[in-house]
Amino acid sequence: MKINKLSVILIVIGIIAMAFTPAGSVRFTYKLEKGKKSQIEIKTNQNISMTMTGQSVNIKQDVTINQSVEVTDVGSDGQIDFSVVYDRIRFKQNAMGMEVEWDSDNTAASEGNMMAQQIANQLSKVIKQTVKSSIDPFGNPIKNNSSEVLGESNVSGFEMGMLVVFPDHEVAVGDTWEVVTQPDPSSDFTITAVYKLDEYKSKTSQISFEGTVAGTEMNGTPAKLSGTISGKATIDSKTGWLLSSTSMQTLEMEMEQQGQKVPMTMTSYTELTAK
Repeated sequence: MKINKLSVILIVIGIIAMAFTPAGSVRFTYKLEKGKKSQIEIKTNQNISMTMTGQSVNIKQDVTINQSVEVTDVGSDGQIDFSVVYDRIRFKQNAMGMEVEWDSDNTAASEGNMMAQQIANQLSKVIKQTVKSSIDPFGNPIKNNSSEVLGESNVSGFEMGMLVVFPDHEVAVGDTWEVVTQPDPSSDFTITAVYKLDEYKSKTSQISFEGTVAGTEMNGTPAKLSGTISGKATIDSKTGWLLSSTSMQTLEMEMEQQGQKVPMTMTSYTELTAK
């Protein structure tokens, strides 16, 4: 049986194409359907050291945030819109030996604590508030209205650029790509991160990242900020959706309060899980 010349040419073209396609390469994008819902839990343990009026202050905080996330729309251009509702916040702080706790599901337990009530005045305004957030098909933040909805609560949840940002091309295990994002519209701080595909499987993939953070303003207040961030994430290989992640962050900040410069160092460890 003879193979005609056209068949031979097509076979050769196929072989050449395979030679220039990385083995096991994949192109990640967010493939989410309108109506998709997830329950997000974010646990952050952080230590803050600052100097105020010549006195050193050390603060330890544990914060757990529970959020309901829903895809409200998927545009023809691939833009994905979310609604993000703050369902519950648990806050624990130790500052110079003084402990304070507050739980939005059990506010009565802290009614007699003046410091807890000061925290409650800020955080309670966040509960059941809905933030609208949008990303492009690769996960780049497009917009969110958190500063308008949450005000000066300093709460940071899923909407603040916690999804993995994918490249606009195929990658294979071991490949890296660099992304620059500005997750907070009320701040000029940017994150420059290098992602790496550590493992790819049909169901889940592992991606690690490390990068730097820099900025000069937060919530309209001058704040020199620089630092590093690193971590790992597990994603759904088919949809790109974040299933879990861990991250370490170290920040050096200098803010101005009542005409005085307040230098600050903050280290934090964050765990995110989605169901």
